[in-house]
Amino acid sequence: QVEDIFQFLWFGGLNPYDLYRDCDPNPDVNGVRMSAIRRGLFPRKFLSEPSMKKHNTDDNNLISLRREHIRLQGAAPCLNDSDVVQYMNNKEVRNALHIPSNLPKWDICSDEVTTTYQKQYGDMSPFIKKILAKHIRVLLYYGDTDMACNFMMGQQFSAGLKLKRLLNKTPYKFDRQIAGFKTIYEGLTFVTVRGAGHMAPQWRAPQMYYVIQQFLLNHPI
Repeated sequence: QVEDIFQFLWFGGLNPYDLYRDCDPNPDVNGVRMSAIRRGLFPRKFLSEPSMKKHNTDDNNLISLRREHIRLQGAAPCLNDSDVVQYMNNKEVRNALHIPSNLPKWDICSDEVTTTYQKQYGDMSPFIKKILAKHIRVLLYYGDTDMACNFMMGQQFSAGLKLKRLLNKTPYKFDRQIAGFKTIYEGLTFVTVRGAGHMAPQWRAPQMYYVIQQFLLNHPI
């Protein structure tokens, strides 16, 4: 059942980065991305695999669309990232960031990194504990409509650190409205942001500004 839910969240037509936000406004390109993921194929392999050309008409159409929109090969499913891609590849921006001209164009995600990166760490708790041991406070925030990095996982992670709990899960308010829930541990604050997805600071900017400002000033959220 868990696997069925996971499959539906990612491939059922919902936006996994924000359940209540519409999926990518370019359905053809988005369909290519999601279909490639369904088949367990990374874009470059998908395009270069000769055997794929022998598949049915749908697969051939998929390959054609993939070639037609190859610029988007590193894009994140369901997100329209064209503006940030255009900005980051602007010549003046690249010069300001001192990006060597021989390096390839920037993209929101990298298929090359996805296929070649060797994961070194599967658990971040030792790093969080190391930070806390230096008496540096930690803030973890999650949009509560984000299923890619959902708040339930963050909640479980925070509880698993076995820190002393100073405040149980409690709503906090911004502009006289409940903006989310907070759980406070010794040295660590866990916060959910109501109605925010994966990009909480983008989609709930006033609420996130308030949360981060209060945290940095060491004031109650």
